[in-house]
Amino acid sequence: MPPSQLKRLKASLKAAGLVGPQKSKKEKKQASKSGKSDPRADKHLKLQSIREEFNPFELKTTRVKHDVSGRAKIKGAQGRPGVSKQIGEEHRRKTLLVEIQKRNKAGGIVDRRFGENDPTMPPEERMLERFTREKQSRLRNGDIFNLEDDDMGLTHFGQSLGELDDFDERDMLPDGGDDTAEVPKWRKRGLEGEDGEDEGSDAEGEPARKKTRAEIMKEVIQKSKMHKYARQKAKEEDEDVREQLDAQMGDIWALLTNNKPLPPPLLPTSGIGDAAKQGDKTEVERNQEYDAAVREMIFDKRSKPAERTKTEEEKAQEEAERLKKLEEERQMRMRGETGSDDENDREGLKQVDGDDDNFGLGSGIPVMLSTKGGQPNPDELVDGDYEVDESFEDDGSGAEYSDDYNTDVSEPEAGEGDEDDLDAEFLADVLPDKEGKAKKLVPSSSIADDVSKDDKLAYTYPCPETHKEFLLILKDVPIESLPTVIQRIRILYNPKLAEGNKAKLGNFAVVLLEHIIHVAKTVFPLPFSVLEAAIRHLHALAKAHPLKVSEAFRERLSALHQKTSNEMNAGDLIMLTAINTIFPTSDHFHPVVTPASLLMGKYLGQSPPDSLRSMCIGTYIITLLVQGQRLSKRVIPEAVNYILLSLCLLSPVPLQKLPGSFPYHEPPASLHIKAGTEWEPRKLSFSDMFDGITADTDKALLSTLIDLLIKLAELWVGKSAFPEVFTPAQTILQHILNTTNQITSKHTKKTNSKSLTPLLPSPLISKLTSATTTLESHLTHAHFTRRPLELHHHRPLPIPSNIPKFEESYSLDKRSYDPDRERMQITKLKAEHKRERKGALRELRKDASFVAREKLKEEKAASKEYHAKMARLTAMIQHEEGQGKNDYEREKRLRKKR
Repeated sequence: MPPSQLKRLKASLKAAGLVGPQKSKKEKKQASKSGKSDPRADKHLKLQSIREEFNPFELKTTRVKHDVSGRAKIKGAQGRPGVSKQIGEEHRRKTLLVEIQKRNKAGGIVDRRFGENDPTMPPEERMLERFTREKQSRLRNGDIFNLEDDDMGLTHFGQSLGELDDFDERDMLPDGGDDTAEVPKWRKRGLEGEDGEDEGSDAEGEPARKKTRAEIMKEVIQKSKMHKYARQKAKEEDEDVREQLDAQMGDIWALLTNNKPLPPPLLPTSGIGDAAKQGDKTEVERNQEYDAAVREMIFDKRSKPAERTKTEEEKAQEEAERLKKLEEERQMRMRGETGSDDENDREGLKQVDGDDDNFGLGSGIPVMLSTKGGQPNPDELVDGDYEVDESFEDDGSGAEYSDDYNTDVSEPEAGEGDEDDLDAEFLADVLPDKEGKAKKLVPSSSIADDVSKDDKLAYTYPCPETHKEFLLILKDVPIESLPTVIQRIRILYNPKLAEGNKAKLGNFAVVLLEHIIHVAKTVFPLPFSVLEAAIRHLHALAKAHPLKVSEAFRERLSALHQKTSNEMNAGDLIMLTAINTIFPTSDHFHPVVTPASLLMGKYLGQSPPDSLRSMCIGTYIITLLVQGQRLSKRVIPEAVNYILLSLCLLSPVPLQKLPGSFPYHEPPASLHIKAGTEWEPRKLSFSDMFDGITADTDKALLSTLIDLLIKLAELWVGKSAFPEVFTPAQTILQHILNTTNQITSKHTKKTNSKSLTPLLPSPLISKLTSATTTLESHLTHAHFTRRPLELHHHRPLPIPSNIPKFEESYSLDKRSYDPDRERMQITKLKAEHKRERKGALRELRKDASFVAREKLKEEKAASKEYHAKMARLTAMIQHEEGQGKNDYEREKRLRKKR
């Protein structure tokens, strides 16, 4: 068993001589005389070596995985990371830290003396060499301007200055005195002055006197006056030429018109040449012509300033004031009061003009007719071109609005209105168009019935806070005038007219939703034109107040979710239709549309049809779901299950075995279609759900369900589960078609008659055949395009099997056995480059860490120095303040004693 750490430590201290018997004074004196080092330093070195020996982190050993006999000691198997780190730190302090400190610094003394940095040169040779070079530099630089030398003389342009007798500048020109030669600019003024061209030069050719500043400014002013006079003179000459040309224009004009002078016009501004012709007339004739022209100018129409473009706030304000004024006049007429004289005069004028239909009040709000019939088009009464559910569209019967709801589920056209500025669009639609370009305004006289109804309405209404207040407002108002009342409330309480109108309209939107549901519940037959216009108004208010309208819809949906029974009335169906119209149904999650979709799915899943009425309600809900999914194309399994169950219940012959796995519920009474009835193709209506079931309701239901099934197939034709969803539907349709044909053929053979009525009407049989063919085509295509699942889309790969490679000429010292020497050298170079690159990156990281530490030290030192300086200054200021305070107190006490 190896000795413990404590025993090893004691043995090491004893071996180093740090513990044990102490030396005597004589031994210590002999040791000091022998010149040995300081025992204290030796003691510290020994202790340091012992600490390193016993420190497990000072020595790092790399464990060898396999010990190979005969292999030499591996380099780097043992290392001292602490020592290596300390060495690197000291090296960086000597090199990198010095470079950092010298960075961006200039100056310093550099010793460039000869031989100073050569330690091998003796001082005598160094001094002699310096003396020699100093003498050479003096001789080389001192002979350039030595005037005592006889061999050199001063020259000018190659001529000696001593040979020039007369100092003539012209003779010293480069070309030998030629006047035509190029002379520098700085010499030209002196040469021109010598020729006597300057006025200030004297006769002897002396240079001209330099002008003073006053003389120069006087000369500049004279030149400016001279140029100004020249311009005025040229302008006067042009004026003279122009006047002369104007005087001759009469003759020129006569020549241009074939020498036939023009007849004198009546107006004084007749044209060119009148001045020449007026001289032929007498003064009386000219005065008469002038008087006639003045009388004609009296009847000319004067131009009027155009009205400025009004803002949307001003337009809304004017419309609100007009409605208030009309309401006041209506109240006065109702009370039998007479208006002012101005109003009577205005009424009389209007009656003379023939506009006595409205008792002198004008045509009121112009009625904008639709292009289809005589009913007002709500699209032109509200802002924007909004998309309304197809259940309100015309069924082709000729009426503008009917109670039939469309089950063709065709995608509506996109609106053309821009929904950015709601108020601007609203005002543009409801205000009269003066130019008559945007809207076709029809006078009230062309539709007497509508005007008679609107004439009885008030022009101003209070904005209701609750539904009860709105019912009181509409107490004596016919249901057909509801859109007009809503329109006038929106105009009077436009948000741009007053500060609190926006909140009032937000509450009015909630009230309007409650009233739409109330009308759908209480009024029969349903006024679809009124409901459509009201929903369009609610759409516009929802865009201005989305939060309040959304919360109102969510409250109604929550109440429907919590109902114990799943029955739905007309108000609930109209509310779901309004949700499809107002909100985007293609969103992945919507706070109103998503709960509405869940509610409709809950009804379809938990309320199987037990009568034709409930089946009509379910069919209407499926229509709404299909319309909502025309863009997102999400799968709704409840709709498919409901359609398949309804087809099974309406089948003339019950199915022996149900295809698929949809839930089946047998109703209390049979709903199978009975034979022997004629049927005119039609669409389902609200009367089928709430007014009563007719004899052909079952056949209309079957036709509608087939259309919905085909529409769902077209929506989901690209889904991967299309065969599983629609294979049962194809089986059911084929069963209905086959049983109908078989029963018809058997009945015909027994009676030997071809005039018998088939089991189903011919329109239904043709629709069944077309639907079956369509589903078969879609299913065939789906089966053809479907591919089985596969893990990998490539050929199977074999499992690799490698044979071990043995080297016959194996050697411990040999690392590569590549026969190609060049390739082996390249591999070796790549490995070396990789190793060096890793080492360089490692060193760069260490350098960056060192620089960061040094910067932190400098910042700490600077911060410490700054704080010390501030503390010193603060203490000095406090000391001075205290001293001054003491002096003040001392002086104060002395003054009190005096």
